Amino acid sequence: MREKNKRTFIIIALVVTILFIGVGYAALRQALIITGTASIGDASWDVKITDIREGTMNGATTVEDSLDFDNTSATFSTVLAYPGASASYVVTIYNNGSIDAILDSISGVDTANQTAPTELVFSVSGVEEDVTTLDSKDTNQATVTVTWVPNEATGTGETIPTTTSKTATITLNYVQNPNPDETN
Repeated sequence: MREKNKRTFIIIALVVTILFIGVGYAALRQALIITGTASIGDASWDVKITDIREGTMNGATTVEDSLDFDNTSATFSTVLAYPGASASYVVTIYNNGSIDAILDSISGVDTANQTAPTELVFSVSGVEEDVTTLDSKDTNQATVTVTWVPNEATGTGETIPTTTSKTATITLNYVQNPNPDETN
């Protein structure tokens, strides 16, 4: 009988211990509730091309009604008269939003330069990827230039190609500036 009482006592002690552990865990376990709100306020994003105009024209003409732009892209069609001729276009970009921007990428230049006639070469200056910033309510200007560059390696470019005009669409992709205190 003593053995049975001892076993019963151990079982009861284990049950009570488990209950105390459960109650202790429940008492110590608390839900952590964090409340708060966040708002971007009146923040807005509105970076876009607002104008294109001819710059320096050296033996070049712009195809009539070919200057066109939308929010991020500008299209040009230029006729160059002879090797060394060039045309430049000034593209104005305005940040009408309240968020500072940085130029993430410039696209369309490589595509245009790989299109025939390859002697007519486009380039962009005045802005640089990952460097050029555009603060809220500020303006940037990029210059797009097309030049008739003779290809000395193949001997092409000195003679008049079949086509002496070329069209390009250049896209300027701005994103939110992660370091708005750093300016160009």
